[in-house]
Amino acid sequence: RGAPAYLEPCDEGEPGRLVTRGANVMAGYVGDDAATEAAVDHGAGGWYLNLGDVCFWLAGPDGERDYYWLSRESALLIRGGANYAYEQINADLLAFAKDEYGLADADLAVVVVGLRTASEHEDECCAAVELRTPAARTAGRRIADTFIQAAKRRVNKGSCPDRAMVGAVVPRNFKGLALTHELAADWKARIAADPSFGRPAALLLPAERQ
Repeated sequence: RGAPAYLEPCDEGEPGRLVTRGANVMAGYVGDDAATEAAVDHGAGGWYLNLGDVCFWLAGPDGERDYYWLSRESALLIRGGANYAYEQINADLLAFAKDEYGLADADLAVVVVGLRTASEHEDECCAAVELRTPAARTAGRRIADTFIQAAKRRVNKGSCPDRAMVGAVVPRNFKGLALTHELAADWKARIAADPSFGRPAALLLPAERQ
């Protein structure tokens, strides 16, 4: 709330936060005014704000809007007034890295998080690059030396990394899904110790990976 684009409708195909209102939406939490205030903006027409889903819409054949789910809001990077799903940025950077360095899917993984290190309204794109095979580790120094600048030439603006750590060990759950909150905490600790960390990309040696 209070942001310049708060509750402004998104254009067709533009990712945005899903909100809803209507007779089927609750009026609030019983006995918890603070939670109600956080979840429902009665001053702006009763919009329920806490769905936490990022979606986009396309016009359907009947002229109505069809909505398509992208991600949860916690996996969203905000820059330049636009929202970008982590999953899409990961896919863009992985495709770029495979092509740029002659590697395959099994060789590496890229996982990004957004951190507000220099602005209250803009995220920096912080990319962790896992080197999973000997071939990828052999290319590690070249990747670290060129990753950010080469990506800026080859991927769209929304997916450009601001910082990168190459040779990272990404925390994952038992299903293999990246734990982005833990990864963000690692980034924050490294940046607190060295504000320039990851810019240019840092190559982590084995003792630095944990």
